[in-house]
Amino acid sequence: MHLKQTKVKNSMVFFAFILLICPKAFSQHIDTLDVYSSSMKKNIKTIVVTPEIKNTPTVYILHGYSGYPKRTLKKDIPSLLELSLKYKMIFVLPDGDYDSWYIDSPIKNSKYETFITAELVQYIDDKYDTKKHQRAIMGWSMGGHGALYLGARHPEIFSAIGTISGAVDFLPYGERYGVRKVLGQNKNIWKNYTAISQIEKLHNTNQKILISCGFDDPFIEQNRKLHEQLIQLHIPHNYEESPGTHNAKYWSIAAKTQLFHLNETFKNNEQ
Repeated sequence: MHLKQTKVKNSMVFFAFILLICPKAFSQHIDTLDVYSSSMKKNIKTIVVTPEIKNTPTVYILHGYSGYPKRTLKKDIPSLLELSLKYKMIFVLPDGDYDSWYIDSPIKNSKYETFITAELVQYIDDKYDTKKHQRAIMGWSMGGHGALYLGARHPEIFSAIGTISGAVDFLPYGERYGVRKVLGQNKNIWKNYTAISQIEKLHNTNQKILISCGFDDPFIEQNRKLHEQLIQLHIPHNYEESPGTHNAKYWSIAAKTQLFHLNETFKNNEQ
């Protein structure tokens, strides 16, 4: 009984928070779902923010290391609720299991590439009225890695990619952030799972690619390297450096900019 009361209390607090930061929340739906993954044989907590409009573009939003969907709305990018209304987009926020790195692990039951690109996309398209040709993926830090990694590998699913403060090459620091748990100890194997290792797949896909990083972000050099490699490969992309570091303040500002560009891209594709 105490457990049920605690869950109800937490739900009421979260709902009150939603109303506080977005008074127009009644004109949209905020669904907290348990989406079953047949590949992992478990439910994955997912928040879906939908405006009350039909035939809507969808953006899959991936949190960073140690994050989770509720934290995204409360702390990391609280403006997402208003941005969903402003741009008339569905936002899908899956839980990335703290440090899954959004890959299919070869050593454990962690299949987040399969879950997001096959199971979750199918679930969302079946449950909501989506524009299947207007589907983007974006994220920050570990989620920036995930967005680029999954987007590059699945251009038939995602027409646009946004990476913010992206951990696009985790080889130098992956030991400290759970990579060994999903990939084992052999760093020669790790190389094949970095986001930057996938960019040649972006050739001739016509995907919109957005890259943002702050001047003082610890990942700035590898994002510059990503930018340079894309130029060398003649892959069109938008690259932005601006004041900021690796924190929620920067992620929130960059997300607003990237969602503006995604909205413009979706509108242009309608013409």
